[in-house]
Amino acid sequence: MLGLSGCASDGGLGELAVMAAMVAPIPGDASALLTTAAVAGGAVALVSASSTESTPGAVPVPGQAAAYKPDLQMLVTRETPERYRPRTCEYIEMALIEVPGYVGSTEPLLQQAGEARKVAASQVWYEKGCTQANLPRGIIGVHMDTVDAVSAARIAAPTMGVLIDRTGPGSGAQNAGILSGDIVVAVNDQPIADSIDFRLAVAKAPIGTSVNLKYWRAHNFYTVPVFVASSGNPPPVLPLAVRSSATPLKATSASLQGMSLGVVTPSYAKAVGLASAQGAWVTNTVKGSVADQAGIKPLDVIVEVSGQEVATAQDVADISSRMRVGYKATVSVWRNQAKRDVQMVLRNE
Repeated sequence: MLGLSGCASDGGLGELAVMAAMVAPIPGDASALLTTAAVAGGAVALVSASSTESTPGAVPVPGQAAAYKPDLQMLVTRETPERYRPRTCEYIEMALIEVPGYVGSTEPLLQQAGEARKVAASQVWYEKGCTQANLPRGIIGVHMDTVDAVSAARIAAPTMGVLIDRTGPGSGAQNAGILSGDIVVAVNDQPIADSIDFRLAVAKAPIGTSVNLKYWRAHNFYTVPVFVASSGNPPPVLPLAVRSSATPLKATSASLQGMSLGVVTPSYAKAVGLASAQGAWVTNTVKGSVADQAGIKPLDVIVEVSGQEVATAQDVADISSRMRVGYKATVSVWRNQAKRDVQMVLRNE
């Protein structure tokens, strides 16, 4: 059984807006989601595939859609600057291109993930001095999900790559015989870790050429050339956050250190269930810092410090600067749709 962890289209239209058509509540369990691409054992047939890697005489067996509860919260918590610092500017650009699809979703956690990605990826974009590459934007006509490693391991499927949900009518992928349930693990012999890697590899391919997709189906690997078409769309305007949206706290004699704080926008407040756009959004924490030791996590929203209401990031610095070093401050954070308190011992740095 394979899980959903960030579905996307390689066409760049709506990106994750296809989520609503790909998942739906299962009767009797409001927390469960069903994806038609979740399969046990492979797709329904082998069509137009050529490979020297498949087992001789192997006959793909019909798959069966299976219920799975995707961890949407994981999509939110992974969106920190650390995810993007080791990656190229092109990868970050493609990640930002997917943001509008998240934000435009009707699922609150996906909206939250989009807001978090916008801030996290933008922060690293500025750190690296990235500029937009304006890639050729080649497409092969697929909607796909990043493979859920835990679920894939249970059926001995590849734990990295993209799970094909469906192909577009008349697309290169459909003409090549790519089917719902296939797992693409490499493009032109380059391993694919997630949907961003996949879309980037295809987008960089010259229009009118073919890319070789290595995919897994029914416990075998196959390779097939797939025609790359033009998306027909102009380069998108990247949804970059403003530089000032994630500002490190200024060190004071007794400050709440080790955090980068951002502005709580109305859309982010709505996504996380806050009544108003107030508080200080924790966009990053430094490992081993006061904030990290206290259990404050990226994407928390600080709403109070020692009983004093926090409206902006500057309030956190101002309130804490009036406290003595060594004082154990109660910090109230908003996390997972609920308010909770952590204890933080202030120190000099």
